[in-house]
Amino acid sequence: MRFIHAICAAAAIALVPGLSGCDALGFGSWTWHQRLVLEVDTPRGFVSGGSVIAVRAGRGPKWLPGEGRGGMGTSVRGEASFVEVAPGKYLFALLDGSREAELALVLFFPEPAPDTFERARRLEDMRGIREVPRERLPRLVTFDDINDPTTAREVDPADLAATFGSGVALRGITLELTGEAVTRGRIDRLLPWLSNYYGRKFDGRRFETVRAENRVANSLGAGSFDTEK
Repeated sequence: MRFIHAICAAAAIALVPGLSGCDALGFGSWTWHQRLVLEVDTPRGFVSGGSVIAVRAGRGPKWLPGEGRGGMGTSVRGEASFVEVAPGKYLFALLDGSREAELALVLFFPEPAPDTFERARRLEDMRGIREVPRERLPRLVTFDDINDPTTAREVDPADLAATFGSGVALRGITLELTGEAVTRGRIDRLLPWLSNYYGRKFDGRRFETVRAENRVANSLGAGSFDTEK
């Protein structure tokens, strides 16, 4: 993505006035902000929580060498959405750079939809809220001990009660396109140990492996919760 922006900057200077350097060379770059909101029913009442992230989508021209030419790449900047469903017990929706962009591209354009690049361009100025269908829900996790990353475990969106106790259920998850700023600092305050896991997994290993005893902790790193670092 940085390479694309550097090329675009150079092209904007080199090409004739009034002609977009990126467009002329076949590059494209679009950014929008979106908020994923978790909505949960609990014995103490309805609770919800979400974070605003920035999604960037970029297109490389077909004349570039390599397998990615002519395709779209995506990245995200921000923090994972979470909500406290019981005192000291939190539900997190993990970040995944490709999934966040795909979700917006699909939910805000019913079929027949424009091509992917046109949708990305339109998303920059769109506002609205859509319900996330079950088949597109993000990966949900919690921690048995919020201070111990090795206690991470998966949460079944269809059965929150199995993890959090009777009376707890996922009402829904929504995606909102917004002009609000990217959320900052909430994850760091809640998970102060997170900075120790950039470059390694929650079980201490550097890489994910099928031989790990704790597969959930071995599959997670800080980037699943915060991409600011």
